[in-house]
Amino acid sequence: MTDYIPAAERRPQRSLLPAELAHAAVTGALCAACAVIAVVVPFAQGVSLLGMVPMGLLAYRYRVRVLIAAAFAGAAIAFLVAGLGGFMTVLNCAYIGGLTGIVKRKRRGTPTVIAASAVAGVVAGVFAVAALAVLSRLRELIFATITVNAEGTARFLEAMASAVAALDTKASDAVAAAIRAPAEPLRNLVGGALDYWPALLGGYAVIAIMGVSLIGWLLLSRVLERLRGIPDVHKLETPPPGTPGPVPVRMRDVRFRYPGADHDALAPISLDIEAGENVAITGANGSGKTTLMLILAGRDPSSGVIQRPGAVALGEAGGTAVVLQHPETQVLGTRVADDVVWGLPPGRTVDIDGLLGEVGLAGMGERSTGGLSGGELQRLAFAGALARDPQLLIADEVTSMVDQAGRDSLMDLLSGLGSRGEISVVQITHYSGEAEAADRIINLSESLDNTTMVEIASAPTDVPAAPAPTAAATVLECRDLSHTYAAGTPWAKPALRDINFSVQAGDGVLVHGGNGSGKSTLAWIMAGLTTPTSGQCLVDGLPAAQQCGQVAVAFQAARLQLMRPRVDQEVASAAGFSADDTDRVAEALATVGLDASLARRRIDQLSGGQMRRVVLAGLLARRPRVLILDEPLAGVDALNQRKLLRLLEGLRRDTGLTVIVISHDFVGLETLCPRILHLSDGVLSATPTTAGGRA
Repeated sequence: MTDYIPAAERRPQRSLLPAELAHAAVTGALCAACAVIAVVVPFAQGVSLLGMVPMGLLAYRYRVRVLIAAAFAGAAIAFLVAGLGGFMTVLNCAYIGGLTGIVKRKRRGTPTVIAASAVAGVVAGVFAVAALAVLSRLRELIFATITVNAEGTARFLEAMASAVAALDTKASDAVAAAIRAPAEPLRNLVGGALDYWPALLGGYAVIAIMGVSLIGWLLLSRVLERLRGIPDVHKLETPPPGTPGPVPVRMRDVRFRYPGADHDALAPISLDIEAGENVAITGANGSGKTTLMLILAGRDPSSGVIQRPGAVALGEAGGTAVVLQHPETQVLGTRVADDVVWGLPPGRTVDIDGLLGEVGLAGMGERSTGGLSGGELQRLAFAGALARDPQLLIADEVTSMVDQAGRDSLMDLLSGLGSRGEISVVQITHYSGEAEAADRIINLSESLDNTTMVEIASAPTDVPAAPAPTAAATVLECRDLSHTYAAGTPWAKPALRDINFSVQAGDGVLVHGGNGSGKSTLAWIMAGLTTPTSGQCLVDGLPAAQQCGQVAVAFQAARLQLMRPRVDQEVASAAGFSADDTDRVAEALATVGLDASLARRRIDQLSGGQMRRVVLAGLLARRPRVLILDEPLAGVDALNQRKLLRLLEGLRRDTGLTVIVISHDFVGLETLCPRILHLSDGVLSATPTTAGGRA
């Protein structure tokens, strides 16, 4: 057994890790985009300053070689699009951002910047002088250009002086003399300066680079200073090299507290996970399930002892593989087949088609990852994890975005991992059936209420539903609605076809369907965020896109909807009031079962279920006419699921709020959504049903 090694004592790997390479690629592309805009668009040179920010952040959080990779990638892209101007702009952003980020990371200040920029200026000056000394023809051309410009300016001044003198007035001679005076000194200055061009060019390089560096430091350091207190919560440290051996793992009194937090995210815990064991981790939102996952995957705990027979080997063959709660954060390839093998060493043989078939994505190897639904992304992340043949597989609520058929297939796959060898499985879940299938259940909740698990319900049988009541006014209506992604191109993909239905004020409708059936596309169209290819979606008789604010939508991926750094700022921004109104913020949070103490917490310190409730708090405080919820219960524990459903039922009953739920689950939604519309392959079922299965 070997004790875990703190990050400060680990020897870093020489080559770039897949995660570092991904960050370098994305940052380089972002900086290149800023450079291209600055060069191509007239009067947009100031945009180049924005390119310093991603480069500074990269240097602040990662190794210098990651910054170098991003700089070369971005410079290559900018050169191909915008020529030498774009190339130099990216290199300038990389230098200024990199210098600022490195100095900030090492906790140094302005004197370090001055010294470093002076050295950089001397190096640049020596290089420029040496280059012009060797390239004599280029030097002569540059000097001739400077001389001609100076001579042209002098002659222009002399011509103006002659014109003024020709006016023959009292003051004309004096004015003409004043205008003519700089002409000859300008000729002499330029001629003399060119005789000492090495000193002039070298001094200019030093002064220019030091000036630009200090300006960049003053601007960018304030940004990084504000980011210093923001922990990269889900960042995993570079794993120590060594033979993979993540299990069995022994944890003794291990706890974790995020920087700046006033309490532990994971209370002291002691547990053992044996080779080949299937362990379920359960508990309420915020109980530390995801934090425990991060520690098992290599994150350093705040205190305690962790023992393993070898290295964690996160993402390596035979090591630890993780499927995260939000799969969109770990999909890097543009093609499904490429993403499965992303980060694996060259030459490793992987049965891509077989893996995709195992997780329910058979035949989708050539599909673009950008067109996958949330459930399909989750299956893809699962396939990428299995491609590593891990000894330890950590699944963080991998079924939360998957329909019932997909959930069953993934659970069968997890249960059958024993046939692949002694693979230890740690599964974080809220579903009772999934937890009970494990060899052992570890509950992180202290309250008895939090031990309640989420049940799974089957889809109701299709029977004709009673006609919708006509007393209430129609608030939302879809007429012959169809939508095709990439319409008119060889990559066109139909998502919805001939959708017709209406929703009355105060109605509750559940749109049910499997992964990839078009549910999320329909939600975006109803919210006015996407314009359908054909047909109409009307809100109060007007196109949904023109009814901004009347329809509120909670996205399937809650984290992508949270744009502010803190909870109180996010809720206030979504609701339309000031974050300083603490009473209204606390009231909005209490509505969705969150304590007022979370108001000052950073968004990235929340669990997935807490993020989903923060989104809902802001939307409900805005009081929209229609509320669309895309998979609203995914990642939320059973107790808070019941609270949210009761809240929404009361709002629908008492205030006339119209609720449309997009989900593949049915449990608990019978009262909230008495009407059900079944969606399959982009087509609505001909016979809508009621949740209770009665007409």
